[in-house]
Amino acid sequence: TIHKVQSILPTSLHPAALTYIFNSTVKLAKTAGIRIDYLSHTRSTLTLPNQKRIQNHIGGLHACSMALAAESATGVLIGMNVRDTHIPLIKTMKVDFVRRCEGGITAEASLSEEDYGRIHEEDRGEVWVPCKVV
Repeated sequence: TIHKVQSILPTSLHPAALTYIFNSTVKLAKTAGIRIDYLSHTRSTLTLPNQKRIQNHIGGLHACSMALAAESATGVLIGMNVRDTHIPLIKTMKVDFVRRCEGGITAEASLSEEDYGRIHEEDRGEVWVPCKVV
């Protein structure tokens, strides 16, 4: 589906179409308001605006919503690369909160060329997907 969207629609419509598809599948992402800004085979960029429904008690984004953005960025990247006969499943997530969040955030996940190749060649496996949230 993602490949069809990217091959049929003009580039300017990719973010809206990909966001719609993703948020139709991942209900919590829709509730939070996650938007896919960019998606390729080796990189994804998502944004999450600071909205009242996902704020903490001091008006910033809740820690769980920031983790959701990171998990969504890595998940959509792995999901578009894993074969349809396989199920991508997160096993471990490590999050370091460096400072208080005051506005919206951007989460960018990336796959190395080596990991991209492993996903397509190996029947089972584990991949570490780094994600930076700013």
